[in-house]
Amino acid sequence: MLLSLLAAAAVAAPSSPPLAPLTRDFDPLARGTVGVQFALPGGGAPDVGLTYFLADNLAARLDFGLDAVLAPSGTPAVFNIGLGLRFYQLHRGPVAAFLAPAFAFGRERINNTDGAEFITFSGAVGAEYFFSDHLSAGGQLGLGLKFGNLGAPAGVPPVPAPPITARLTTSTSALFASIWF
Repeated sequence: MLLSLLAAAAVAAPSSPPLAPLTRDFDPLARGTVGVQFALPGGGAPDVGLTYFLADNLAARLDFGLDAVLAPSGTPAVFNIGLGLRFYQLHRGPVAAFLAPAFAFGRERINNTDGAEFITFSGAVGAEYFFSDHLSAGGQLGLGLKFGNLGAPAGVPPVPAPPITARLTTSTSALFASIWF
């Protein structure tokens, strides 16, 4: 009897209102918010990103990573530039979950002296914990389709250029910390 009353009360309870910002002054998921992110991706060098909220709970992202050996010379510099979106659809208290489709291009090392361009189409799911209005940390687990060896150096005749590669990768997974303005 008591259980049926509790169940009826739970069904009749109104749904929870949208979550209020962490303080009355600032909502990090609101339109116009800007953030800087520092990430440790699963498949490469750390990168730095810029986030801008186009609308409430919808952010556009630009990421940049660089790995350049200054001395000794001869090792190719590698980089990546990523463009993506984050859809923050679920949030409760200081935790927000998101979906993140992205596109990245750049240059990767194919051996000790050569590099080649790549492009990656990816999607990820992630969560972010807001320690305060202006500081958060989180992670994402992603899967990408990466096309590599684009523009690879040609072999010396009669050796042909290496073929273009296609592979599934989790290099889009990462841990990150963000500062919000």
